[in-house]
Amino acid sequence: MQLRFTEYDDFLAFNKPFGIRTHRVSDGQFGFVEFLSEKLQKELFVVHRLDKETSGLILFAKTKQAAQNLSELFEQHLIKKTYYFLTDQKSKDTEFLIKSHIAKQDEFFINIASEPDNSETKLEFVKPLGKNYLWKAMPKTGKPHQIRLHAQKAGIPVLGDNQHGGGIFFRLALHAQKVEFTLNNKDYSVESELPDLFKNDDTTVLDECFSKRNALYDMPQGESYRLIHQDIENLRADVFGDRLWVYDYSQKGLTEEQKNKVHIFASQKKLIPVIRHMLDRGQGVGGLEQKTLEAADSGNWVAAEEKVNYQLRTDSGFSPGLFLDQRENRLWTREQAKNKKVLNLFCYTSGFSVNAALGGAEKVTSVDVSKKFLEWSKENFKLNDINPDQHEFFVQDALLFLKGSVKRNRKWDLIICDPPSFGRSKDAVWKLESSLPELAELLFECLEKKGQILFTCNLEKRTRQDIINLFTKNIKNRNPKISRMPMMALDYELTDDLNNLMKGFIVSKA
Repeated sequence: MQLRFTEYDDFLAFNKPFGIRTHRVSDGQFGFVEFLSEKLQKELFVVHRLDKETSGLILFAKTKQAAQNLSELFEQHLIKKTYYFLTDQKSKDTEFLIKSHIAKQDEFFINIASEPDNSETKLEFVKPLGKNYLWKAMPKTGKPHQIRLHAQKAGIPVLGDNQHGGGIFFRLALHAQKVEFTLNNKDYSVESELPDLFKNDDTTVLDECFSKRNALYDMPQGESYRLIHQDIENLRADVFGDRLWVYDYSQKGLTEEQKNKVHIFASQKKLIPVIRHMLDRGQGVGGLEQKTLEAADSGNWVAAEEKVNYQLRTDSGFSPGLFLDQRENRLWTREQAKNKKVLNLFCYTSGFSVNAALGGAEKVTSVDVSKKFLEWSKENFKLNDINPDQHEFFVQDALLFLKGSVKRNRKWDLIICDPPSFGRSKDAVWKLESSLPELAELLFECLEKKGQILFTCNLEKRTRQDIINLFTKNIKNRNPKISRMPMMALDYELTDDLNNLMKGFIVSKA
């Protein structure tokens, strides 16, 4: 998927999704600018900020000089800004000019009546929208939380703003829509499209999240992506080609009204809905199991991800056959694989293997304990016009395979290892936490000089650094170099430090 943005002489304009910070902060969480800089492979500079919860237009400068020039315009209040917001409070007035002194007190921004005014916002009523009311906000100054605090002071707090008296909602209903200014004797008027939420009174969570993705990415028909990542209204959702795959985490299952909304959304987007009710047995993600499956049809289908085709299935457990959070790692593998020998352990349906082969790998070796998954893997090779007979597939325990490879002195230039945290077979119980030091030592033994290991896992109670410590426990004296994986796609929001969101890293051998 290609990022959507508009490029000007001195800056780039983006539509920031809600739930993402503008830039990295002291706790290590990556921000929007870090994500964009990495994906576009160019340094971008922050010139103004939007609250994490606020969506909409944001500008990033292309050079330090441009950043200084734009920052000065913002600081001198020479940029006209227009926002829109929703409130569930009716007002007899249709216009306000709110002034106040905004300051931080006990970790919160508040209006302080006893201090001279340092902020000003004009608020104008636009129209009723279902049970809510649409307002326009034009802030003259740019204090933190200014519109939210001034809306609260006017008696029309922003919907979803639980800090400042807003009604309960799944997101902060505040959107930065437009900026107007003059830079280097040139007039600019830059806009972002209003999300569906601010245009239609029957917008659902699914609609809003689709609008959010569509504002940021050019999404081809048939593409696969995470639609809802954070648990919103007990839902998560993926799109796999022409399937809408909905995970229902509620105790009793979706209501008929919720199911109806899923089916209406799917019909509008020409998707086939699959609704899965997940039962939590009190054991974390590993304890989730399918309780019911509702689908308009069953069987197999083909979906694309970044121009790679995958066979997916409705009858194969928690996932239909592709973990979307690994997209950027699969792309990285494709880019790194040319003329290399590649080993993919715990290969599942071989998304990494297919990408390695498409990237020009000399030979790809795929290993999994499941014969079913390896046969599925071969189908994925064929779907992408790759002859599986030119590559290797082994039905074997990963540790046993590595031990045998050490004895035969087999080595690979690139090793992909994405093991489950826990597993049970006829002969043994697999626990990654206890097996990781031995696994890492064997991986390093099977790595060629200047080779790389892409290691990811999901040990929930361990931090990334904990996992690095376990991984390097038996190989410290061999000086492995640890570096960060590619940054995940914004399908998954930047809800945590990305180094912890997916607990993985790249290990290089000198």
